[in-house]
Amino acid sequence: MAGPEETKRRAKEEAKRVREALMSKETQDHLMKAGTEFLLALDSVIPQSRIPAEARKHYLEAKKEFLLMMKAIIDANLQMVEEVGKEEKPLKKIDVQ
Repeated sequence: MAGPEETKRRAKEEAKRVREALMSKETQDHLMKAGTEFLLALDSVIPQSRIPAEARKHYLEAKKEFLLMMKAIIDANLQMVEEVGKEEKPLKKIDVQ
């Protein structure tokens, strides 16, 4: 029977395998960093008052979609980890005499 450390190791490996089937870790990291930096740059460089109303509307919609994409990636990773954890058998207490 696998101990807690072995169970954790297997869960991490399985989550990594499933995540990489969707997209590589490098791709996920790149998307997260690039998107975050892009949004931060736009927020800090261009004063909201100077952006035309129509452009601001599109920008806010794009920002929302980006954040929803990141949330979906995070939720998918969490779900994979939770599913792997459910597959493990619970530990049984064994009395030693």
